[in-house]
Amino acid sequence: MTRASLTLADLPAARRALEELQGQGSGNANPMAGPVSLHQALHHSAQSLEYGLAGFPQMKPAWFRASIGPLAARVFLARGRLKHGLDAPIPGAPEIPRDGDMPTAFIRLYAAIDAFEQAVRSNAVLKPHFAYGDVAPADYARLQAHHIAEHLDALQR
Repeated sequence: MTRASLTLADLPAARRALEELQGQGSGNANPMAGPVSLHQALHHSAQSLEYGLAGFPQMKPAWFRASIGPLAARVFLARGRLKHGLDAPIPGAPEIPRDGDMPTAFIRLYAAIDAFEQAVRSNAVLKPHFAYGDVAPADYARLQAHHIAEHLDALQR
């Protein structure tokens, strides 16, 4: 019997799922989340949100961000979930160690969620995604929630 994939509609839902996970004792443990550890998944998700505000270190070519990237984003938004290589780092981002302080990893991700949500609420200009290119703020937030969901879903499988 297969379990339905975890879906998170928005960043508040992502925060609640993270708080639930942390409350189950994963705030101190570091289980594997698919091919990466929970520690890596939390920091990776935080990086994605932070780079959406500050700019990604490396971008896919302009032709990709004008064609394939936006198409993929539309498909992910329509499906309500995304699919990507869970062990694929954000291009140009620093490597994330497999192990580390779990409370700090959760705190970083919560802070990144808060900052991203605040930017969306205040109509701040978000930086283009390294693959999707320019994304409408509400859609960008949903894509970020779907990204977190995929990593949490891998942890539960």
